[in-house]
Amino acid sequence: MTEEQENLLRRVYAEQQMASTTIERKGQQMIRVKAYLDNYHVGLLVLEELRGKKRGEEMLMNVGGEIYVHAKLVDSKKVTRHIGKGISIQQDATDAKKSIEDIVSSLEKQYDSLAQEYQQLLGWSSKLGTQFQQLATEIQKQEE
Repeated sequence: MTEEQENLLRRVYAEQQMASTTIERKGQQMIRVKAYLDNYHVGLLVLEELRGKKRGEEMLMNVGGEIYVHAKLVDSKKVTRHIGKGISIQQDATDAKKSIEDIVSSLEKQYDSLAQEYQQLLGWSSKLGTQFQQLATEIQKQEE
């Protein structure tokens, strides 16, 4: 094996390892974004369920994880929404729903972008794997 072949083999191997690590991180990012999406979808379902309900009406409220609690509605027009860093705001239910729909839309775009990057990385990794195998086979034939 020539020094040039050895360097090329090392470079391709290093790139393949880097691709593998990046694929793993991208997959983890996708899982986190999907979890946020699922959480916001539950919130939208609850807001939808509140629509048309009257003060004092009892209902089953989804608190996530397919867990429901019996609740008596005090006010169906106002909700309290966490906006980050320990800050919550009281908001009209319609405005809250619009805000959540905007967040969901943004997260869906983010997820789609991550999925596209993930697929590109898989393709790149596959090409590197093929190139590595071809180089290894070529070197092995030369040494025989």
